[in-house]
Amino acid sequence: MSNHAIVLGSSGINGWALVNQLLAGYPAPDAFSRVTAVARSPLTAEEAHWPVEERLQVVTGIDLLADGLKKTLAEKVPSVETVSHVYYAAYLANDNAAEECRQNKEMLEAVVTALEALSPALTFVTLITGTKAYGVYLLDRFPYRGQTPLHESLPRVDTNELFYYHQVDALRTLSAGKSWSWCEVRPDVIVGVAPFGNANCMAQTMGVYLSLFRAIEGPGARIAFPGSEAGWRVRSTDSNQDIIARFCIHASLQPADRVHDRTFNIADAATPVSWEQRWPVLTAFFGLEGVGPHEGSEHPTAYLDRHWDQVRQICAANGLHEDTVYRSTHNTGARMGSLRLMNFDRPLDLTRARELGFTDEMDTAASWYLAFTRAREAKILL
Repeated sequence: MSNHAIVLGSSGINGWALVNQLLAGYPAPDAFSRVTAVARSPLTAEEAHWPVEERLQVVTGIDLLADGLKKTLAEKVPSVETVSHVYYAAYLANDNAAEECRQNKEMLEAVVTALEALSPALTFVTLITGTKAYGVYLLDRFPYRGQTPLHESLPRVDTNELFYYHQVDALRTLSAGKSWSWCEVRPDVIVGVAPFGNANCMAQTMGVYLSLFRAIEGPGARIAFPGSEAGWRVRSTDSNQDIIARFCIHASLQPADRVHDRTFNIADAATPVSWEQRWPVLTAFFGLEGVGPHEGSEHPTAYLDRHWDQVRQICAANGLHEDTVYRSTHNTGARMGSLRLMNFDRPLDLTRARELGFTDEMDTAASWYLAFTRAREAKILL
């Protein structure tokens, strides 16, 4: 095969996993002859813990909003004229919703337009979004309460301030009458890590907290679920970063008439689980006894702040990246809002993914333990 994959946002949780799975030979060792990992920040294959091999080229310093992106890609991406598959996992956060929509739409448009002009081999574009598209972020105003599992045919939430919708509309417009196809892949909470940390990574934040709690309180200590009683019971379907990556690749290699202009939910398994089921499994990885929520239980950030001098000593003694540990427990993911504020079931319907022939699954232990192990290897947690 002469497929050439380019991954945008390759230092993030989804982009990293996509590069990793492509290099691992999914779905077959000869499926892709080239893999280009694109990132804005400095990055090497060694730092990313990717295998160093001839197929991989890492291109950094790419600002997707800068003028002259086409020229930059032409100069920096070797064999750009052979790019066949685009995996788009880039994201730029902005507290202003309208600006976030504008910037993220313009980045995607700029990438696709540039690569379309540079590569006559362009075949497929994959966009990764998420369950914000179902309005889960609206919390008490969640529109599909009681209408689960969530299916891709549900209508959009009534808002103009969700950048996913703008990106999808842009792809629909850009692809009209063209020879390339595209699809949207929609996971829920992503179980995984990025080597350099991630601003909203539940597995990374939870792993840091649990490993430090064990170091401070000792093996076998009881640890309460850091969410609400309602959050303890809510059922949802996790999405491991490897499952997401494999599905993105699988979908992109299907005949266009099966995937073009379609949205696909993806998760570890069709059967939802609650935190009542997850928590004992997660805590057991660190030799702790996970128990349910109780009144007065301390928030993870508050607990670690109270013990920060001890945390710093633990980081120094074990070679942990203190700055990453700090960010992991003081970022948006550390708020753990889904554990306290989401009081509704939100499992995903996986019928479309299964009809496409994708059957890979992970159970809770396999999914979360893989993320914790990778975080350990990256010196983010004990």
